Amino acid sequence: MHLNIKSTITAKIGFASHQNSVPVLRELEVVNDGETALENLVLELSSDPPFLETKRWRIDALREGSTLHITDRDVKLHAGFLADLTESVSGEVRLRLLKDDAVLAASAQPVEILARNQWGGCGSMPELLSAFCMPNDPAIDRILKAASDVLRRAGKPAGIDGYESKSRSRTWELVSAIWSAVAGMELSYALPPASFEEQGQKVRTPGAILEGRVATCLDSALLFASALEQANLNPLIVLTKGHAFVGVWLQPQEFSQLLNDEAAAIRKRIELQELLVFETTMITHSPVPGFSQAVEQGKRQLTDEDFNLVVDIRRARMQRIRPLALPGAAGRPRRTGRRSRRPARRWRKRRACPPSTWRSRRRP
Repeated sequence: MHLNIKSTITAKIGFASHQNSVPVLRELEVVNDGETALENLVLELSSDPPFLETKRWRIDALREGSTLHITDRDVKLHAGFLADLTESVSGEVRLRLLKDDAVLAASAQPVEILARNQWGGCGSMPELLSAFCMPNDPAIDRILKAASDVLRRAGKPAGIDGYESKSRSRTWELVSAIWSAVAGMELSYALPPASFEEQGQKVRTPGAILEGRVATCLDSALLFASALEQANLNPLIVLTKGHAFVGVWLQPQEFSQLLNDEAAAIRKRIELQELLVFETTMITHSPVPGFSQAVEQGKRQLTDEDFNLVVDIRRARMQRIRPLALPGAAGRPRRTGRRSRRPARRWRKRRACPPSTWRSRRRP
């Protein structure tokens, strides 16, 4: 009897995978190279640690010399397990082919289970970097309020109005004001892990950055991207060899694809004054350089030899890649449920009073 289970499983899995319904099981087939047909089989999938739900497929018959391609590959991840991970751990996805509890074939594939705030890198999940752009973090509102104050002091309209004015110069003013607002946070630079653009790294949320006042290049790029997105602008994350910075469309545009790996295409858009890029780590210098200097430095870094790719956040949202839920938000009891019980208790107390006292207890 020659049975074989063939599968393709995602190498890295994290909370962002669950939030955005990233398929874990990409290919699955059972091969019977033997000369005997088999009936009433069960194919079982499980994991260690239990980061996904056990799944079983019932196979009525597997003919000799045949291959069964399984199209139902929907595997559910355990959101609570993934949301609680603070460090990455090694895991394993196991597949077993059973007949009457006897194991006819088995396979196991290693996976890396990422910490909640960990991006897996361009090597495995480049598109999920957009999930770590978190415009709804309350810290972003602080930045935009400070940016509004910068505009007001400069005698400019203080509204954070995105592309409403349909003016490239207004977009520049908004981005420059956000730069000045973040400059006032007095951030310090932290070195990223080696080869983070390929292997990934833990990402600080905007709230964690403003609380700790420390950011890597990727942290600062995502901080600016989050503020730009909340300001109703369309940001980009630019990844080069060992580095990350940010860009923004000067008009309400986006690339036709979520990922773009051609530096020439970015440079062309800059020459056409359709977008700008700027070096975000300069925000950690003391004193902080002007925004124009950050823009010039960003353009100098768009070399063909170092360029990796660009992630278009607007295109990612169009493809339903959502920002990560804030830490602690998943699994919380809803406040409305607690509030809804209180009126019921007051009503029971009121009914316990004699009817003759109801009118007297009302306010005039």
